[in-house]
Amino acid sequence: MKLASLLLALFAFGVGLWAARLWYQASKVTVVPLWAGGVEPGISEDSQRGWIAGLMVAGRKSGELNQRAAMWTAIAVLLTTGSALTSACAP
Repeated sequence: MKLASLLLALFAFGVGLWAARLWYQASKVTVVPLWAGGVEPGISEDSQRGWIAGLMVAGRKSGELNQRAAMWTAIAVLLTTGSALTSACAP
């Protein structure tokens, strides 16, 4: 039982680190304006549209990474709970 508890704890540790990596990536998503041709237009409204589109893309990507990180964190919590219960039930 102690080996099972140790393995669950180590796996939970790895999964937790993976979740932390995803959250770190989510915090580093940058906004890239989406302008046609890659050059900022001289018209203010078109420039703002490019920035808004870039913000929407960055927000979507960051949200997806956050969602995946939350899922992996939940898995790490379940594994940690399994490790604690396995350890507590050991003779």
